[in-house]
Amino acid sequence: MKPDPSRLSFALRWAAGHLVISVAAVALAALLVFGFWYPSPWRQLLGVGGVFGLVVGVDLVCGPLLTLVLASPKKSRKERWADLSLVGAIQLIALAYGLWSVFGARPVALVFEVDRLVVVTANEVQTDQLNAAPEGLRTLPWAGVQLAGAREPRSSTEYLESLDLSLQGVTPAMRPAWWLPYETVVPEVVKRAKPLDELRKARPQQADLLESAAVKTGLPMEKLLYLPLTSSKRTDWVALLNASGAIVGYAPVDGFD
Repeated sequence: MKPDPSRLSFALRWAAGHLVISVAAVALAALLVFGFWYPSPWRQLLGVGGVFGLVVGVDLVCGPLLTLVLASPKKSRKERWADLSLVGAIQLIALAYGLWSVFGARPVALVFEVDRLVVVTANEVQTDQLNAAPEGLRTLPWAGVQLAGAREPRSSTEYLESLDLSLQGVTPAMRPAWWLPYETVVPEVVKRAKPLDELRKARPQQADLLESAAVKTGLPMEKLLYLPLTSSKRTDWVALLNASGAIVGYAPVDGFD
């Protein structure tokens, strides 16, 4: 049976209009995800691009494609709008579910742990310990990361328990009961940080990346320090610090020896 040209032309117009609306909705979602929840460098460190791409792909395909299948000039205006409303509801539910999943994995804390800075996501935080965190660190931010430090074990028993948890993937940076206010660990941060110029010499092939990141800070290379910056997905970034231990920039360069 040959397709009806008038029906196909009609359905394509409706699907095209639906696609325009869908693209606008996706653009707003992208602004929310990449502008508020995952600004650089968190989007690179946490690999959210692939997940968001899947959400967008499903949203853009399921809406206009269903409209293309359902739209027909033989249907009444009421029937067409009922179809469009149903498709739109399905599309919104799919988008909302995807965004909720992305929100649940957003970065919420940047924790100094021994000799590095660790970005921790909302679904990695041991939320049952939040009440034991220091004042000001007992709630997870809706956007942005809060700075903290991770303390050392207080006994051999606690050390062994901590080691066991770390082997399970739950590091001290993920345990609010182990958090410390960032300002209290700044001296240790400065002590552990290394001159950025040393990293540039050790990574000559990535010197341009480091120099570019240094320029953005407004400070000369010689006055900048660095610490490795890691996440549960990547370990090949560094955070740039000034002499006071404040984080002033980031660069996609492996900071480990």
